[in-house]
Amino acid sequence: MRMSAEALYALLPAIYRARDAEQGYPLRELVAVIAEQAAVVEESIEQLYDDQFIETCSEWVAPYIGALIGYRPLHPVGSSGSSRAEVANTIGYRRRLGTASVLEQLARDVTGWPARAVEYFLVSATTQRMNHIRPAHHFAPDLRDWRGLEAAGGAFDPFTRLADMRSIARAGGRYNFPNVGIHLWTIDAFARAGSPAVALDAVRALFSPLGAPLPLFTNPIDEERITHIATPLNVAAPIGRRILHADLVEEDGSAGPRQIYGRNGSGVLQSLAVAVDGAELTADEVEACDLSDEAGGWAHMPAAGGKVAIDPVLGRIALPPDRTGEVAVSFHYGFSAPIGGGPYARAAAFAAAAAGQSVLRVPIDHPTVQAALNALPAAGGIVEIVDNGRYEETIAIAADADSSIEIRAADGFNPHLALAGDLVVSGAADADGNRETRVTLDGLLISLRPVVVPDDGSNALKSLSIRHCTLVPGRSLGADGQPAQPGALSVSAELPGLELEMTGCITGPVGAVRDASVAIEDSIVDAAAADPAESAEGIAYADPAGTDFGGPLTLRAVTVFGKIMAERFDLVSDSLLVARLGAADSWTAPVRSERRQVGCMRFSWVPPGSITPRRYRCQPQLAIDSAIAARESELGGPVGSAERQAIERRFTLRIVPSFTARRYGRPAYAQLRRSVPNEIRTGASDESEMGGFHLLYAPQREANLKIRLDEYLRFALEAGLFFET
Repeated sequence: MRMSAEALYALLPAIYRARDAEQGYPLRELVAVIAEQAAVVEESIEQLYDDQFIETCSEWVAPYIGALIGYRPLHPVGSSGSSRAEVANTIGYRRRLGTASVLEQLARDVTGWPARAVEYFLVSATTQRMNHIRPAHHFAPDLRDWRGLEAAGGAFDPFTRLADMRSIARAGGRYNFPNVGIHLWTIDAFARAGSPAVALDAVRALFSPLGAPLPLFTNPIDEERITHIATPLNVAAPIGRRILHADLVEEDGSAGPRQIYGRNGSGVLQSLAVAVDGAELTADEVEACDLSDEAGGWAHMPAAGGKVAIDPVLGRIALPPDRTGEVAVSFHYGFSAPIGGGPYARAAAFAAAAAGQSVLRVPIDHPTVQAALNALPAAGGIVEIVDNGRYEETIAIAADADSSIEIRAADGFNPHLALAGDLVVSGAADADGNRETRVTLDGLLISLRPVVVPDDGSNALKSLSIRHCTLVPGRSLGADGQPAQPGALSVSAELPGLELEMTGCITGPVGAVRDASVAIEDSIVDAAAADPAESAEGIAYADPAGTDFGGPLTLRAVTVFGKIMAERFDLVSDSLLVARLGAADSWTAPVRSERRQVGCMRFSWVPPGSITPRRYRCQPQLAIDSAIAARESELGGPVGSAERQAIERRFTLRIVPSFTARRYGRPAYAQLRRSVPNEIRTGASDESEMGGFHLLYAPQREANLKIRLDEYLRFALEAGLFFET
């Protein structure tokens, strides 16, 4: 029990306190100092006790507790690198050594991805012993088992297969007695609640706030026991039409256990829900349906008096003609990483309002963003949007001298600014002409128009910071998922001297004048051509007109689809510059710097033919140089020009980035394929992957899992990793 300075002082004899009062209380001040130091000692003693337990110990103590039980540390993943959970579970793991349940739990704890362990001897074709008959172990699949057919080829495939003699770890073989498969889901599910659906007409609407096709994902249900083996509801996976139908109504017509549509007993959204005119529809009022395109409309539209139809594959909603109204949706969508804004945690980076500033909430304090901006005091402040609404307005940010303004989404929200005009950002200079005004955009989805910092003669904005925003590549998406304005600028920095910073963003092309500086980190910049394969030929960065060099550019862990022309590269690190020249291109290089004597490019993929500063360990040049050096070592002299050209051609064609999806709006957008060479997958400065998903540290997660599998697999068993998404 801690003693306060007042309590300690009260224990002194009264005569000492009386004399102390006569002399101005020096003794009381001394007691206060002693009490403060005693509190430090007491707190240290309490922490020493807490450090004996893994649940309460300091972070630095966790490895020492792990050493006591033989825990082997792993590669650090990102900034956290915490081993507390795994150390705490180590004893439980070892008690269940070699079981499928512990391998599955290890995969989840080590990688942070949902996982399922599959023992392939259970689904390998065998001649059954009469003393141990397995009736479900059919040699041929049951074609009436629609659940099995939906899951065929994946982690939940129940069908028996012939033996596969290839190694599961090296060659991808699966069906054999010693094989265990660890199936992983690397695409996460992000929630979007209370979002207005985009109406095509009175009876057709779409889940996507941009009005594009959008596959809906399940919200994974946490597994409560280590002995539990994952089911389809425990992973983030696309929702099939038959799956949604079975969730709403069982095949025999009886009510089923609804775990996808609606809310659970606590009122928490499960995976998706639809509301019409503010009233959320019950599961009995909706049905799963195939609403694919047909004859200029949608197939299987509901008739009058029917149920509301939902297509989870395309993200479409069809209303009966007699039940129309404003449609709002709550759902989960899939994406690989917490960038571009969304329900993930961002509050740690929020700035507090300074003295004289206000925090105004939309739509609580003001109905529109512009109304809140107009109500801010001269010192500026924060406009915080506290819903996932759609705001169709023209926004102009004009910051007074020595002020700062921030428009941000509240933590857990991602509002949509469907701009009616350019989002113009400007600031005023102080009486001495100094530029100190700053503007920040955080957590927003911005479409239809660009963010513009004009040079109108009076604009004196110092910096514009854009964090965790999506400035839709192509300005917006059509009902077919194609960009509405291919190649159109998302950000136009026309003001000389401007400092533009973008972190955790997805954006279309960026234009900046020569005297403006641009720094982009953990982001994706997409030129957004009509054909995604041609985005590399579009312009991702240049001056606003696209005809001259843009301002000094810094890229840290960025994936760029499109050509770049910068006055200089201050730093390009851990990035993928996916660019190439078109057939009749006026550019002389896909990536070009006017000043090559300054700046640095390191640990990045730079397309051949680029004109850049000196590169350090950049691909594919690093692989070419290494191969030539090895060949010269074999020959004992220089290689010939023909052989040199052959080596350059071979590695230029082999070491290229390829992606699961190149079109914005797809769940696997900008995700590297599994077939990408290790020179790219582990080519960053910390041996993570290059590009915008560097922050995931996927190679380290995989390496850590392989280390743990070697430790926990039973003798003679072999494990392989399979990525479901």
